[in-house]
Amino acid sequence: MKLVFLIFLIFILICSLQADSKWLGKDKALHFTGSAFITYWNYGVSKDIMNNTKDESIYFAVSFTALLGAGKEFGDKKTKKTNWGWQDITYNIVGIAFGIFLINNMR
Repeated sequence: MKLVFLIFLIFILICSLQADSKWLGKDKALHFTGSAFITYWNYGVSKDIMNNTKDESIYFAVSFTALLGAGKEFGDKKTKKTNWGWQDITYNIVGIAFGIFLINNMR
């Protein structure tokens, strides 16, 4: 488990230090960590506060986080601040998967 966290921290550091590109940069690190955190947090809300089962809580956490990520990208496209970013969506999905990994190994 410590190895996973070490790899995670190294990944965040590398992404944060790299110049912004399509696949690396602070924005990508934020998408990854934000999705992992929101997934983990939503699972806790669903399981502990709403008293749902583990499976229901995972479905809720994944669905809600995926909708937030897609909504953010859709909003970016509509406001013309940035374009739709498949790279951002990819980092969101990987972050959700890491959040599920944390749920299965820490709770």
